[in-house]
Amino acid sequence: MKLRHFLIATAAVVALGTTATAEILRFSSFEPPVAHVTKNVLTPWAEKVNAAADGELDVQIFPGGTLGRNPAQQLKLVEDGVADIAWVIPGYTPGRFDQGTIGELPFLVPNGTVGAEAMWSMYEQGLFTGDYEKFKLIGIMTSFPNAVASTVEIRTPDDMKGLNFRAPGPTMLGAINELDAVPVGGITGPGLAEAISRGLISGTFSQFGAIETFRVGETINYYLDLPLGATPMLIVMNQAKYDSLSDKAKAAIDQYSGKVFSEDFGKSFDQNVADARTRVLAENDINLIEPDDALTQQWKDALAVSTTEWIAGHENGQAIYDAFVAAIEKASATN
Repeated sequence: MKLRHFLIATAAVVALGTTATAEILRFSSFEPPVAHVTKNVLTPWAEKVNAAADGELDVQIFPGGTLGRNPAQQLKLVEDGVADIAWVIPGYTPGRFDQGTIGELPFLVPNGTVGAEAMWSMYEQGLFTGDYEKFKLIGIMTSFPNAVASTVEIRTPDDMKGLNFRAPGPTMLGAINELDAVPVGGITGPGLAEAISRGLISGTFSQFGAIETFRVGETINYYLDLPLGATPMLIVMNQAKYDSLSDKAKAAIDQYSGKVFSEDFGKSFDQNVADARTRVLAENDINLIEPDDALTQQWKDALAVSTTEWIAGHENGQAIYDAFVAAIEKASATN
């Protein structure tokens, strides 16, 4: 009996010791815990990494702004060490990860799957530099392209004139300005429905996943279905924290990061947008406007200057643009 008790006690000590030595990584998400990305992408990723690390890592998800409620502060949480990993929307912090704003250009990214593959390709080619080199990049992605969600009927570019309109990134805000509307920045996803309800804005560039997550469907009346620019997104990790980990822990993170994470994220995002579209239109009184080729061309002509200005406003802008178009075409051919 004494031997049996000794073995049980020893096993307990070993188990406690294993738990105690697991490195905790805090993963921040501004989304509610039941929202699609947090529930179906980030949480499973953490579970896979933990399993691969075999007790050396404990990646813990902190959803709903637990570590910091403001979506615009997620990058700073990682820089300050409050969070080790975070889901970041670069458009909320203009000037950071600026080369990636190419994904916001209208009529360029067809869906999140292609967008994610193209964005990661740009990073692998060394064409995304600066801020991209300061972090451990878990993933570089885009959303499904944003269209025009509004309280008033918008069919032609002229219908935008004079309206206060929001977009989730600087390049899309520039496109709104080109349409003679009033670009309104600084409104993140969680504050979007309230801003529309209070009449601060007449609408936003958005997609059905965000419309569902942030309950925007209850506040809009029209949705003009045009690909007016995707939202670039990142999963970033504090580089010093990553460097401090054991080789086994690093390998577990690397196994499920980079190209594989980005592409899995894009596919999951697209499927959720398709499902959310069905649900949002069924549950809300929204007039869906699907433009014909002639109307689509009007919008392309009206927004062509956005591409010209992006190229002119970025160092090596033409080379980056050409490479991104090529990456989009390559990804589109296989997806």
